[in-house]
Amino acid sequence: MSGLTLKVPEELQEALLRELLSVGFRKREVPGTKWSVSKEGVHLLLYPSGTLLLQGKGAPLFKDFLLSKVGLPQRCSVGCDESGKGDVFGPLVLCCALLRPDYYAKVLELNLKDCKRIKDEEVLRKADLYSSFGEHTCKVVEPQELNAMHRQVGNLNRLLDRLYGELLEPLRAEHPFADFFVDAYSSKNPFGDWVVFEPGGEKRLPVAVASVLARAEFLKWLKKRQLPKGSSPEVMTLARELHRKDPVESAKLLKTFFL
Repeated sequence: MSGLTLKVPEELQEALLRELLSVGFRKREVPGTKWSVSKEGVHLLLYPSGTLLLQGKGAPLFKDFLLSKVGLPQRCSVGCDESGKGDVFGPLVLCCALLRPDYYAKVLELNLKDCKRIKDEEVLRKADLYSSFGEHTCKVVEPQELNAMHRQVGNLNRLLDRLYGELLEPLRAEHPFADFFVDAYSSKNPFGDWVVFEPGGEKRLPVAVASVLARAEFLKWLKKRQLPKGSSPEVMTLARELHRKDPVESAKLLKTFFL
């Protein structure tokens, strides 16, 4: 699949379609898309992930028009997500990404989405691209510290409440009029109505950015130590073997509360 791509936030997708139809685009049926339209050799295909594919010779010239029609926000937004929660090895990484109106269009062009839908190499590349101009704050909780915290609290979600609070409160103080979004990890919002706490939060652009940033930090940590991802039977067997041989050292590499 060749062409240019943009990320279109879910809440703007139908408005964009109406705008395109009003300027002469016509709908066409393309399997696997939410909608597709064409006009004068330019084809636009919106996929369920929020990726808008631009095809045709006129696509590059049409990109700026699309960005203007998507509608850039008037204030900052903050999205937060974590990585490593379900992995036996490695830290818990939480990131909050700040999106300012003046570089929101650049973020759309990165076509960021839920990091689980893109390859590791792409996660690392896009995280670097965003970091070259965007703002974010990350907290890397090393396994040894996380194990100690878990022994005290006994619940990983309650730890996330505390850790996200430590990231969010300074951002709220600095940007009191920003919109805040956190990808939901439990059934109740622990932060209050100033935070939108919803499942599938990666559909929100700032959360998608945070998802990629957190995963990139997590992957770098594992790669440096040559450790595996996930919690497959093979990974669990390796973790138990390392813990049996040296409980102290292994606690610096893995989440012992998984064993």
